[in-house]
Amino acid sequence: MGETQPPKNWPGLEAERDGVTYSADKIMNIAKALREIMKPVNGGGYGEYQGSIQDLSVNGSLADVRQHLQSLERWEAGPSMATTLSQAHREFLNVYQEALQNFDIAIALVEAGAGKYKVTNAANEGGA
Repeated sequence: MGETQPPKNWPGLEAERDGVTYSADKIMNIAKALREIMKPVNGGGYGEYQGSIQDLSVNGSLADVRQHLQSLERWEAGPSMATTLSQAHREFLNVYQEALQNFDIAIALVEAGAGKYKVTNAANEGGA
């Protein structure tokens, strides 16, 4: 399969042709808003936010279920299933943490872009 390319007349591909403008302040505000939105998911306010990394770490472990499975003496697969649940929980937390780190990197890139636009604007205004 070949690469998918947008049509040549796709709006925004050529900034000058398409009249693309930007505001460093608006871009920075977007980054700030994204950081605020991610706070609960990242675990800001331990125990307050369902679905945060801390919430899933504690409440998503199925500790009660695993303990019950290990206590079943007449079911040989119980302890094995408990181990599998524990491993799955750890792996899910690893993937979740990686996703959160990727979001943080993406937001940092938006912030860096806003900073570059701010410098460019200052240079353009100073040199005019």
